Amino acid sequence: MIVSSLVGDAAWGQRRDFVRRNSVEIGGFAGATYGVDDFRPMGGANITYAVTRWLLPYAEYSYFPGIGRTLSQSVPGLPNPILTSTFSLPLSDFNGGVHLRIPIRESPVVPYAVVGIGALHHFAKDVNFNYVGADALQHTLTARDPAGTDFAVNFGGGIRYYVSQRFGIRVEAKAYRPSSSITDVFGKVEGGFFLQLR
Repeated sequence: MIVSSLVGDAAWGQRRDFVRRNSVEIGGFAGATYGVDDFRPMGGANITYAVTRWLLPYAEYSYFPGIGRTLSQSVPGLPNPILTSTFSLPLSDFNGGVHLRIPIRESPVVPYAVVGIGALHHFAKDVNFNYVGADALQHTLTARDPAGTDFAVNFGGGIRYYVSQRFGIRVEAKAYRPSSSITDVFGKVEGGFFLQLR
């Protein structure tokens, strides 16, 4: 009776061991960006490796279909006009960092903090500027916004919910601080799933 009880308790404890070291998590997510102009959809995928129960280095890719950006352009032949145009710019984000899990004993709900650094890459885009010329007529000037890469730090936090030892869902909010051409701080909120592999 005592032996069977101990075995039962051990098996229950094993079933409840959601947070493990030396495990790999892969997952996908979707969400929205905020803080630059409008809420816009985004998505991506990541992979983590649990060095310990609480420390998980990660690598992540996110695609932002549109982040607001402003470009200024002078008009040749006119004395003063500097035109500005605000447009949507798609970005690809490659970043890595660490998730710091905060395990709660035998709980499937695990909060975590995240900090990372990476690169935000955008492709070149032609931008149209409409203006009224010296002849009082409407004109269009096209300027090219060149491709570029901004380094960015990111930080935030989230919650994992382990449906089982192998499968879970998570929600996360993260802010980005780019380095140069994209100067505004922006963020993202996302939700998705993950698979925990041994």
